[in-house]
Amino acid sequence: MQHTDTDMSVMLDAVVISEVRFLRDCLAEIMIRVPQIGVCRQAATLDQAIELLETAQPDIVLQDVAFPGGPETASRLCAAGHHARVIVLGVCETEENVLAWAEAGIAGYIPNTASVDDLVALIEQIERGEQPCSSRIAGSLLRRVATSKQVALQESSPLTLREREILHLVGAGLCNKDIARRLGISLGTTKTHVHNLLGKLNLQRRAEVMTHVHKAEHRTALR
Repeated sequence: MQHTDTDMSVMLDAVVISEVRFLRDCLAEIMIRVPQIGVCRQAATLDQAIELLETAQPDIVLQDVAFPGGPETASRLCAAGHHARVIVLGVCETEENVLAWAEAGIAGYIPNTASVDDLVALIEQIERGEQPCSSRIAGSLLRRVATSKQVALQESSPLTLREREILHLVGAGLCNKDIARRLGISLGTTKTHVHNLLGKLNLQRRAEVMTHVHKAEHRTALR
C-alpha cells in the first residue's frame, strides 16, 4: 500500500514475522492498537514473509529479533519489501547490535526494555521517520558515519606512484633521511610525501605503516 509520509489518514498494512505463534498473535493484537494500522498479517517463515511482501505490499514489517538469520534476514526483507519499513523487535541496545541492524537497512528498532505502550509509541515514531535511542548509541552511529566518510575519501584519493614507493620504503624500516637519499629527493619533500600517505591511509605513526605494508604483503603471498 503506497502512501506519503504526510498523509497520516491512510490506513497502513503490517506484517509480523516470528517463528513463535504466541508471539505473532500477541504482536498482531498490539499492532492493531496503532491508529494507522488497518491490517496486520503474520508470517512464520522467511518464504511466507517474502511472499506477503510481494503480494500484499505491506507498509510495516515487524521482525522478531530472534528470527533466524538476524540482520541478514532483515536485509533480505528490506530488499524484497522495497518501500516497506522493517522494524526489529527486542533488540539488545548495545553498540554492536544496533549498528549491525542499522547496516542491514532497517527503518528502526524496538529495544528489549520497551513496554507494550512503548512499543505502540515507538512504532508510530518510526513510521514518521524517527528513532529514539540513547545518546551513547547515537554517538556510535555518528562515529560510524564519520569513519565511512574517511574510508570513502581514502578510496577516492589513491596513493601516487611516488607515495607508493615511499610507502614500501617506510614499511622496510627506512627513516626519512635514508628515503630521501635513496630516491634522490630533498628531506622536506620526503616528509611531505610521508605526511600525505599517512593521511590517505588514515594512519598516525610510521610503525602503523610498517604493519600495513606487512599485512598487504601477507595477503598477496596467500593469493
